[in-house]
Amino acid sequence: MQTTEPGPETQWSDWGPPVRVRIDAAPVMILARTLDDTNPVYASERAAAASGFASVPTPPTFTFVMAHSGAFPDLQPPGSTGSLFSRAAATDDSSAAHGGEAHADATTSTRAAATDDSGAAHDGEAHADAATGLYLHGEQYFTYHRQPVVGDVLEGRMRVSVPVARVARRGPMEVTFFQTEWRDLDGAPVVSEQIVSLFFPEP
Repeated sequence: MQTTEPGPETQWSDWGPPVRVRIDAAPVMILARTLDDTNPVYASERAAAASGFASVPTPPTFTFVMAHSGAFPDLQPPGSTGSLFSRAAATDDSSAAHGGEAHADATTSTRAAATDDSGAAHDGEAHADAATGLYLHGEQYFTYHRQPVVGDVLEGRMRVSVPVARVARRGPMEVTFFQTEWRDLDGAPVVSEQIVSLFFPEP
């Protein structure tokens, strides 16, 4: 088994609340320019149509960032906060939260604890003594079931694994998986994402 693939021992949180995002033209064009991609299909409806797209397509990885510009409050269904990370942290049998948003992006050397709604820190017995270490954004995968395009309104949910203890060449580490599913409002899958976050505790 590869180190960065979920195994049968992986425990998952429930899928978090839904977040709806409308894909608009400006963020698509801006991300393409940021990636130095000059393909005209990302900025022109005429170029997109000439290339066979129903509308302006999104560049690769766009779904990873689109909630920052497209999760408009009026789009959200009941119970949504407009954030994928809300209530997405995995829990163990004692309901101690693990990970949260810190695992997705943190590259700091301080171990981050998730918090519950009261703001009290919970990090589970497995992490009680792991105060410091190194976080790394290990890997990220995208599976496209169809091409997202400008005008789509997609609904996403995220789930997070309980950190899994594994051994790398540099020593013990913890692997946390973040999975996000983006679907059409009729439920058809559009994009599946997986982030692999690594934590190396200090010896």
